[in-house]
Amino acid sequence: MKPPIWLVANTGAVVIRTLGATWRVRTENPELLERARGMGPQLIFSFWHGRLLPLLLAHKNERIHVLASEHADGEMLGQTIRRLGYGHVRGSSTRGGMRALRELSQKVRAGFDVGLTVDGPRGPRGVVKSGAIEVARQTGAVIIPLTSASQRHRTFNSWDAFELPHPFARVVVRYGEPMIVSADADRAQVEARRLDLERELTRITTEADRSAHGDRA
Repeated sequence: MKPPIWLVANTGAVVIRTLGATWRVRTENPELLERARGMGPQLIFSFWHGRLLPLLLAHKNERIHVLASEHADGEMLGQTIRRLGYGHVRGSSTRGGMRALRELSQKVRAGFDVGLTVDGPRGPRGVVKSGAIEVARQTGAVIIPLTSASQRHRTFNSWDAFELPHPFARVVVRYGEPMIVSADADRAQVEARRLDLERELTRITTEADRSAHGDRA
């Protein structure tokens, strides 16, 4: 018999906080986050699914509303992140997609920052989907790419190669160049911005990996 989701979520939040308290975290390019805050009304935090865990602690208790899918794993994640001070928007690019994007846009217009795993919920890994671009186009919010890396971690045999940093590991949180999407962007321009975000996340993740292993990028 599986334990109830609320119990798993409570336990998960405690484990994340406890594990994160042991990490040696370095934040890189925080000035890009500050620049993004001055560029538009709200932010869209955009990141890879497999690099999620340290980012949950980097922005805990900031009332960011995060998109998590409607299947059981997504509901468990949603309940866990609520215990870390996040809002939870149900849906994904493949299930409840249009409704989820509308709700994210509503959260932005209500004054909240939002966040989403741009290659989730099921991949392919490292390929940005258009959700963040569409929310930015509809609301004027600024996309801020961010990623994490760790010196020592377990990599799960999952579609996203999810990384779980070891206790006391060196962890890097790195921000990328903020992006704006024009409200009148056509399909070709939306695709171009999607590719820009994909390239930027790939770049900063490569640099964060180097930095986490002692080679400052």
